[in-house]
Amino acid sequence: MRISVFVIFILIASAFSSLWSVPVYKEGNRVEVKDPKDGKYYSGIIIKVQKDGYLIHYDGYSDSYDEVVSSDRLKERGEIEGVQFIQSEKKKTVIVNGNLKTGNVMEDLEWAESSSMACWPGIRNVEFEGNQVFYWTDLPKKSELKITVKPKDPKKRINLYAFSGFDPKYVPPKVYGAVSCEASHPTWIGQPDFSKPSEPQSVELRAVGNSYRVFIGVSGAKDVLDGDYELVLELK
Repeated sequence: MRISVFVIFILIASAFSSLWSVPVYKEGNRVEVKDPKDGKYYSGIIIKVQKDGYLIHYDGYSDSYDEVVSSDRLKERGEIEGVQFIQSEKKKTVIVNGNLKTGNVMEDLEWAESSSMACWPGIRNVEFEGNQVFYWTDLPKKSELKITVKPKDPKKRINLYAFSGFDPKYVPPKVYGAVSCEASHPTWIGQPDFSKPSEPQSVELRAVGNSYRVFIGVSGAKDVLDGDYELVLELK
């Protein structure tokens, strides 16, 4: 009798454990959705939580492909190696702290001045020749995203760039196009004056009819390999 009671207790505990382990998703969460036909996973965003499931908008597809899916087809978003995800929220400010020492120097910067990217001219490469740290976030349609990097040490020159239309398969320098790219660094004519105190740098990106993934690069200027900073995302 004792054994039977023990077995029943284990079964009940296991059932409750299974319930508790089921992920609970909310609006704005990024997920991977399994296609029942081909068994592949496709990335998307939960745009609404409904009684019968989750309304998903798929990356790279029009709104006509939005669909309601059950939780058993969902799993948490996949990680992009070397690129940290930031969950941005509409009408909220998100702050992330970081240090350049966690990044690396990007030896090839030619992609930034290509006509398909147009982030900054090659003469400004010196502003991005230090360590770089990568992030990405989402920019919903009919939204504006302001990104600001604030160096905590005025002697550390830390700059910023970001582009919309980021495809996780193509991380700089192996990137070949963007919807829009913006960069922010101290302005100068002739030769840069690295003795000036560093200041916050900001860029803004907008989405009208489509939503986009946004890639963010926090970069030290030449020879700036470490330095604490605050990265601020304001989604309007």
